[in-house]
Amino acid sequence: MVEPLLLFARELSNGLRVELWDVSRHYFGGYWQVALEARCPVALRPELFDGPAACDEARHLLGECVMYVQRLERMAVRQDLLEPVRRELVQRFEHHVVPFLSHPRFAAGFIAGKSAKCRRKVVRGIPVPA
Repeated sequence: MVEPLLLFARELSNGLRVELWDVSRHYFGGYWQVALEARCPVALRPELFDGPAACDEARHLLGECVMYVQRLERMAVRQDLLEPVRRELVQRFEHHVVPFLSHPRFAAGFIAGKSAKCRRKVVRGIPVPA
């Protein structure tokens, strides 16, 4: 198994920090699964909520920080095509994912969605983390 490799970390315009990791692995024979994983921790800050009660509830359900994870991958890539496919996935990440994560309302919407999902997901009256 190949160790994950940090390709880059970037500070976004909305104050979040995203890291792009190469988590590719050998698939079979001369073929690979080329996979990049974007990781962006989103801290539960009071300004993301309508009031202190909403912030406290979200922290109770989710904790102090929620990790946004997005994978971009391509299966069965020949060994000789690893670098071009990796570059293509990095370009797709920069073109689609970075603008999405950079949006000023991303953090608030992401936390609201995770909180709502967690509130709906209840096992024997105990909230289950999303």
